Parts: sequence; C-alpha cells; structure tokens
Amino acid sequence: MADNTPVVVKAYRTPQGKEDGVYSEVRSEDLSIPLINKMLDETGLEGEDVDDLIWGCAQQRGEQGNNMARVISLLSDLGESVPATTVNRWCASSAQAIISAADAIRAGQRDVLIAGGVESMSRVEMGENTANVHPALNDDYNVMNLQMGMTAEKVAEEYDISRETQDEYAARSQQRAVEATEDGRFDDEIVPIEGTDDEGNEITVEKDEGIRPGTTKEKLEGLPTVFKADGTVTPGNSSQISDGAAATMITSKEFAEEQGLDILAEIGGNNVAGVDPTVMGIGPIPAVEGLCERTGRDPEDYDLVELNEAFASQCYYCQQELGFDDDIYNVNGGAIAIGHPLGASGARLPVTLIHEMNKRDAELGLATECVGFGQGAAIEFELP
Repeated sequence: MADNTPVVVKAYRTPQGKEDGVYSEVRSEDLSIPLINKMLDETGLEGEDVDDLIWGCAQQRGEQGNNMARVISLLSDLGESVPATTVNRWCASSAQAIISAADAIRAGQRDVLIAGGVESMSRVEMGENTANVHPALNDDYNVMNLQMGMTAEKVAEEYDISRETQDEYAARSQQRAVEATEDGRFDDEIVPIEGTDDEGNEITVEKDEGIRPGTTKEKLEGLPTVFKADGTVTPGNSSQISDGAAATMITSKEFAEEQGLDILAEIGGNNVAGVDPTVMGIGPIPAVEGLCERTGRDPEDYDLVELNEAFASQCYYCQQELGFDDDIYNVNGGAIAIGHPLGASGARLPVTLIHEMNKRDAELGLATECVGFGQGAAIEFELP
C-alpha cells in the first residue's frame, strides 16, 4: 500500500524586509520565484513532476491580484504545466497552503506540491481595504475595534498583560533573533534575494532587515503607544510591517523515498478555530487545544513551538494559557524582531521550526498563528 504520509523535503524563506525597505522595488512574484526555483534545482525535479502550487497571500489586490500563484508558476521554472491557486486565511494564508497540500497528499490525490506564501506590505498596503468591509460587520463589531492593534490592546486589558511584560517579551524576541542571526542559525533556511539600499543601489539581501541589535526593555519603555493614548501597545512590542516569502516542497513519503529526497519532517495533524474577532490574538489557544484533542496529545508534548508574534500581549498570553516553557518557545525570536509579512508568515514559522527541529533533534514541533477577524491555525511536524 502506498505511503501517503505528507513530508517536507525542502523549506526556504527570503530574508524579511522592513516596510519601504530593501524590497520596496521588488514585486511579490519576484520574492517568490527564487524560492521555487531553488527547490526544483536542489531536488532535480522538473515542473512536470509538480502537481500544484498553493500560494498564500492576505491582500489579494493590485499587484497581488490576478491569481498571483498562477503568475508565479508561469514565470518560474514550474512553467505552464503546473496549475496554481492563491489562498487566503489572512495571517495563516500560507499555513492554509501547507494544510491543503498535506491533506491532498494524505488523501492520495497528489504526490508533489509546493506550498507557501508571500506578502509585500510595502507595495500593497494593509489598511487600504478596510473601507470595503460589509456594513453589517461594522454594526456588530465596530470595524475600528477589529484593527489589529486595537485587538492587541483588548487582549492586554482583558487578560491583564502589563506594558512592562509586553516590553520585556519584545526585548527578548529581538535579543534571540540577534543571537540567532549572529550564530548563523537562519542561514540554512534563507535564500538571498536582490533588493535595493536606501540610495537605490542594487544589493543582495542575506539577513532579516528589521532585527534591532541592542534592544532592551528599558529602551522599549520610552516608545509611545500608537493605538490608544492610555494603552500599552507600541511599535516596539508589535510585529513589524514587512515584505517576504516562504516556501515548502511537500511530497508523499513514498515519492520522497523513490526519488532519494531527504525528508526534513513529516507533517502531522492540523486544526483551525474561530474566536471573538475583537481579541483575535488568542486564536492559537483553541486551534492548539483542538489539534491536541484530535491527535490525543497535550501541549506539553511538543519539543519546539513557533507562534506568530503579532503582538507581545497575545503571544505572551497564548504561551501562558497553553503552558509552553520559555526554552522551547520562539527560540530564535519571532515576528516582533524578524517581521510579519502577512501571507508569508504561516509558512515562515514552519520553515524556521523544521530547520531548528533538525538542529536540536527535537522530535515534535508545532507552528501556530492568530488570524485577523478572529481565527487560529495550528500544524504539527515530526522528525522522520
């Protein structure tokens, strides 16, 4: 009988760029294509070997419209024979791409897929679409209260997460990301991308642009709040507006073994959940709890955890509620330091997680995200 266990054989990401930074002149397709071409080159596979491209993107309009995944397929080494779909679950868009790919392989419907996502928050700005929200949603929730920063303020207020706690958490994220970068812990997962410097000169981007060496809690304490005058959420304890892409190649275990491909991780169960959109940041809690109920595990069973750091308030609260030890949780920093390009983050977390699992020989890993308008997603990975 065929072994349809979905496995990850390649996992890469771009360095993350700051808003209007090194990728300000780079389209989302051009952030994505180098990752796909590198995976094909390293595996020796041709486009005709790939069954589908599933690509996440949160803001699917302007340059990121027109079923961007298909444009990427046509412009990359995949070519005309590879169909493609662009999926949207906001911050978990590329997590959904991985979920859909893994489920298709597990069901025996596909053998090889590329799944990931991209977002250029510099070139397709996040706030431009708010005016198009259905008026009834505003009647029920007040759309202003659904803005990401306002939801982070509500999480801090409802669950008593102090400004000091948020700044301390954010400083630790920066410090961990700095250490990981200096130690070369991201080198295996990063594909250098061409960009431009402040003067418009072409450069090769090899490291995440937004990491801030020397960040301390004391320095963050001096930053003003930005969403509420009497609030606690600041630019320093929030994720960065970013540009970037991340990708995985997912195959059946049988296909990987037949082709002699190294297996980085097996993909286990997955789950999605819905929560009150005014506290969207708590979404990982029911997502992980539901996953554990489905798999018969407990949160403490995971050896490494990556949870998107949309805001320190929600990330800290989720950690406490789910009981994750600090020494396994976002061990190389998170989006507060690295960046949070919406459509890419759901794949960036698994990419980072899988490489770190292999470095540490961590058997079981978890990647989970909160999602705008009140959702959560979670996927587990296991070393082969």
